[in-house]
Formats: sequence, structure tokens, C-alpha cells
Amino acid sequence: MSEESQRYYIFVSWKNGYEATKIHENLVNAEGEQALTLSTVRRWIAKFKGGETDIHDKLRSGRPRETVTPENIAKVSKLISNDPHITTRHLEAETGISQARIVYILNSELNMHKVCAKWVPYKLTADHKEKRIELSKQLLEVLEKGYNNIITGDETWMYFFTISNKENNKVWLERGENRPQIVRTAQNSKKRMFCFFYTVDGVVARIVIKKGKTVNGELYRKQILPEVFLKFMEKKKRTTVRDVMLHHDNAAPHKAGIVTEYLKEERVKILPHPPYSPDLAPCDFYLFPKIKNELGGRSFSSVENLSRAIQAIVDNIPKEEYYKSFDMWQNRLKKCIEVKGEYFEGMSSLLN
Repeated sequence: MSEESQRYYIFVSWKNGYEATKIHENLVNAEGEQALTLSTVRRWIAKFKGGETDIHDKLRSGRPRETVTPENIAKVSKLISNDPHITTRHLEAETGISQARIVYILNSELNMHKVCAKWVPYKLTADHKEKRIELSKQLLEVLEKGYNNIITGDETWMYFFTISNKENNKVWLERGENRPQIVRTAQNSKKRMFCFFYTVDGVVARIVIKKGKTVNGELYRKQILPEVFLKFMEKKKRTTVRDVMLHHDNAAPHKAGIVTEYLKEERVKILPHPPYSPDLAPCDFYLFPKIKNELGGRSFSSVENLSRAIQAIVDNIPKEEYYKSFDMWQNRLKKCIEVKGEYFEGMSSLLN
């Protein structure tokens, strides 16, 4: 339905005694996002009450550039401030300025563009932000001295079937063709928990947790960490893990008393990790997304096949890429401090 048709509907409905809210509701039901806004409906009703009967678009005089005035720029800015979700079509209806000029004002005069809101892992409090800054500074002091002897690790679920990412799912279609369907990876899909630990030289240990088991303090202390340290010593040709620095997040198994006591006995230094900060954990911002992206669109019949595929992925990552992920870690810590502890992913000035 064109805007003129909607105006005619407003006129007829108003004449039949309907209120603006009801008229707008009916337009939304019929037109969805293309419906005129409630304020536009009210404005036209006011015009009709004043004797206006012409619902047709009026010709605009003058050159298009003449509509880009300080008054119109301020008007568009105010409408955006009142409703950040407003469309250019509705801005046109509210201001009487063409969509082309609206777009020009938004892009060139107000330096604005429309984006989707970003998801964040948690709602950070002032205390969380302060702690993120404090511990980021502590980590930077360590990383700026070099990356040797630092092991970082975490656990994650790996699904036997993982959908491809949104970009890889795009296809070209002829007009009128239906979009293909992609099944989401459901939360109850078959999956297995994996633990990964890596250094600047690559993955030290990839541990598959037995079916039905979850990682708790006891498992982390008695099985996971000893295996990680054993493989680290084998790779480095060492007889001890003394003075190794271990980085993991603040999950309950990692903070368990038996774990901290074990690490103390082994003379392993625990690096701090800011609270609620997957964006500052190398496994979360680098390794896990890389593996899961490679697994996208693939299906596995057994955990053995899944495990082999994952091993092939981590083996094919060049050594310099692992090193670069530690550089990325440093840059992210600096960015966290720069934005005063806020989440920063999606910001145009994100450091690479």
C-alpha cells in the first residue's frame, strides 16, 4: 500500500470515528514496517480536522540541495534521537524531505550509519570494569616481557554437526526462488567437551572429556593439568614445569582449592584473568572460533572422527598464527584499558 493509499485509509477511518491509535494499529497489521508512524497518523488527522482533504504528494519546489538546511538537519537529528530505530521512509513522512536527501543528511551532515545492536557476554558493573582495567594492566606487564613459558587454555563444547557461519550460507538466487533452509545447531545436539591448551608454538594438549563427565576441580587437578604439563615438558624437553605461567579463566574448576594447591606445589605461576572477560581469553577470541568455523557444515558420526578433524585443524594453523594471537591478546588488553573496561568488540577502532 502506497503512502497516499495509507493517507486515504487514515482519512476514511477518521471519518468513521476511529481514533489515531486504532488506525495506526490497523496499518501496522496490514503493512508491518512499511506502515506510517503513529505521529504521522495523528498529524494527518489534525490536517483533516483543519479542513485538509488532499492526500496526494505535493510537488517540492527548488533544487534538492535546498532541503539540506540547518533546520532540516536539526529536525532529522531530533527524530533520530527520539527513535534510533526509525527508518528513512518514516523520516521522509515526518519531515517532507525526500529519502535521497534524508540519506545525504544522515551520512554526510550527521556522519551516521545504521547498524545492528551488538551482543555482549554480560552486563558489566562499575566494579567489573575497574577489575578488568586493573587485571589487564597486570597481564600486560607479564606479556610485555615476552610470551615464553606461557600456557593458555580453556574448555568448550564441540558439536558433531556445526552449521556454517552466516557469510558462508549466502547463495545467489533468481528472483522468485525460495531461500534454502539451514538447520540450527540445537542446544541438545550431540556434543562433547574438549579442553585445549596452547603456547606461542602451537597446541600443547587437546583433551577429550569422557561422555557424561563434566570438568570439575578434581578432574582438572588429577587428569587435565598433569597431562598438559607432561606434554609441555615433552615438547620443550624439560623435566619440570617450574616457573611456567598458566592462564585460564575464572571458572569454578580452575579456582578450586585443590587446583591452586597443586599449581603451588608445581611452582606454576597463575596469571590473573579479568572477570566476565571471554573477549580477553585467547581460546575464546582466537582458537575456538577458528576451529568451529573450520568445522562449519561438517557432520561427524563419532567422537573419534570429530577429534581427528579438530586435530587436523590445529595442526594446519601456522606457528606464526599462534604467536600473533598473543600479540592480539596484548592489543585487546590495551583496548580494554583504553575504553575504561567496557566491552570493545564491534568498535570501529578495535586494535588488530
